[in-house]
Amino acid sequence: ARLAADVYLPWRELEAQGVGVHCGELGVYNRTPPEVTYAFLDDLLSIFNANGWGGALWNLRGAFGPLDNGREGTKTEPCGDHQLDRQMLDLLKRRITQAREL
Repeated sequence: ARLAADVYLPWRELEAQGVGVHCGELGVYNRTPPEVTYAFLDDLLSIFNANGWGGALWNLRGAFGPLDNGREGTKTEPCGDHQLDRQMLDLLKRRITQAREL
């Protein structure tokens, strides 16, 4: 609620003036615990969806993405030659689906 009310208020004010809003880089660095990462991404993407804003994940593979992120404590599964953070991928897919339905 604090993010939506305080942090993104200036974005909503700009949008009210006719400025388009898109977050060109978003993500959570791999030194952040998995449960914090998922909660933050879920909150952030729900705010973006509620406001009709787009965003781009920093990377698919690497420190911010669902592939080969090396995040300690993350449950991964093999995906070809990579390790997949299924929980992050499912969260991203769910929020993308919700955005399309709005």
